[in-house]
Amino acid sequence: MRRLAAILDADVVGYSRLMGLDEAGTFQALKTCRSSLIFPTIAAHRGRIVKQTGDGLLAEFASVVDAVGCAMAIQEMMLQHKEEVDGRRLELRIGIHLGDVIVEDDDIHGDGVTVATRLQEIAPPGGICVSRQVHDQVASKLDFPAVDFGKRKLSDAHGPIRIWRWQPGGAPEPFPAAPPPDEQPIPGRQRPSIAVLPFVNLSSVGEQEHFSDGFTGELIATLARCRWLRVVARNSSFSYKGKSVDVRKVAEDLSVKYVIEGSVRRSGDRIRITAQLLSGESGMLLWAERYDRTLDDIFVLQDEIAGQITGTIEPELGMIEFAALRGHTAADMDAWNIYLKGLWHLYKFNLDDLKMAKQLFERAVELEPSFAQAHARLAYVHIQLGWYGPLEERAERIADATRLAERAIALDSREPAAHLALGRALALGGQPERGIDHLRNALRLDASFAQGHFALGQALCYVDRPEEGIAAISEAFRLSPRDPHLWTFHNMLAIAHYQAGRLAESAAAARASLRQENVTFWPAMVLAAALGAEGPGGEASEAVAALLCRRPDMTADKARAEFYFGSMPAMSEDFIDRFVEDLRRAGLPA
Repeated sequence: MRRLAAILDADVVGYSRLMGLDEAGTFQALKTCRSSLIFPTIAAHRGRIVKQTGDGLLAEFASVVDAVGCAMAIQEMMLQHKEEVDGRRLELRIGIHLGDVIVEDDDIHGDGVTVATRLQEIAPPGGICVSRQVHDQVASKLDFPAVDFGKRKLSDAHGPIRIWRWQPGGAPEPFPAAPPPDEQPIPGRQRPSIAVLPFVNLSSVGEQEHFSDGFTGELIATLARCRWLRVVARNSSFSYKGKSVDVRKVAEDLSVKYVIEGSVRRSGDRIRITAQLLSGESGMLLWAERYDRTLDDIFVLQDEIAGQITGTIEPELGMIEFAALRGHTAADMDAWNIYLKGLWHLYKFNLDDLKMAKQLFERAVELEPSFAQAHARLAYVHIQLGWYGPLEERAERIADATRLAERAIALDSREPAAHLALGRALALGGQPERGIDHLRNALRLDASFAQGHFALGQALCYVDRPEEGIAAISEAFRLSPRDPHLWTFHNMLAIAHYQAGRLAESAAAARASLRQENVTFWPAMVLAAALGAEGPGGEASEAVAALLCRRPDMTADKARAEFYFGSMPAMSEDFIDRFVEDLRRAGLPA
């Protein structure tokens, strides 16, 4: 059901930073403000609270006059309110828009809600931002001395809208200039941003200064290959060299969400590099690691550790960014955040989550048709749906994945995820050598792309080159030791060792895979084959029993079918015959 409504979106200014300073105090201050001030004022103005999301609040009013009057009353009372956190008074931003909403149970969503949210995001602290539709209706009915800031293009809005801003007790702060038409918000503008501070030389050896500076530059350059991450240039980062700085001030000055800092210490021919990732808003430590190496080739060492830090930080940042979206629905989010939510479901490795990921990536593409990464991950989802869905749909899934990946490359030929998706689709669709070419291209674009190394290793095993495959998969482990694909890394390593005849190593890798999160039946099947190759009975029988616990309907014939995408086998017929025979020897029913 649709209806016209005045939507009020309110949010606490700097909430994450305040939580970092005093979590309990901030929570209590907000709770007090809501119960004693905000909720009663909304009720007094005949509003309905639709939802609360941590520090945010969405309310609906039948009357625009009531909505604006309510917002003004709240902001004037907040100005007098004494609730503070660490000496900082709580402040709200409020956005109000009159528009169509879609009513679903007790929730509302649609363009009307989206515009109200975008207005809230650009409102001044302690102030209100309203659209023309709102201002026109209240101008003659309320004492609402708002300032006209002209037409602005808001993300997710269909076109520029005229905006008014108001603050109690004085003129609003200056409004930022509207971006030129060719610089309107796109998904990349909401993506994570990071600065790398110069790594500190802690060595007594003075000439090590050049190494710490060189390493910092290499890390900046390596991170910059991550096309979803905005990295501050070297010159800006090095302006802080030799200074004692507050990470929060650096983040504010450079307009970044995250900061990396670290140190370099040398003793003889040994060198230790420490690195840590910090929240730019709160200064909280998010991730830290130490790297001990022998100082042989200085340039190889810089490349190796910079790549490892980048490969680790990529999935870490993805998880951190997604954690901030919990409690939000796709109707509340822009294309980038919808994309992040899709990744989270993609990495759960089950059919229901994959279907959800598909819907989310399709929504991201609908919002931003030029969003190459979303096209690439949608292609990847089709590949995974091929693995996890009905066998008879696999050929169609690979065709869809190929088409979507080619579209992603057409949009951005330098997007590694697009070449990854196309490489995997081609490898499974009967063109493994072409697939390998695209996977190598993905790694030329981003050498720290752990999933690219894994996919290359997988494709090399498809063409009976397990030793090269193991080297590529080992690089994936090195770059991303906590990757969400970790069970698949171990599983493919188990298949490669089995392929090469190293059955004990295969069994060990399969067991390691079974200990990971989100694991499927595959490593249980590989373990049964590896143990069956050594002869029936004992451990082989136990492995088959464990496999049947995960897949009660599994038979040798069904195991064979798992290797096929349509009429095309993913691996050689000789390998599949051997694998199935070893499953039979282990005791798996025919």
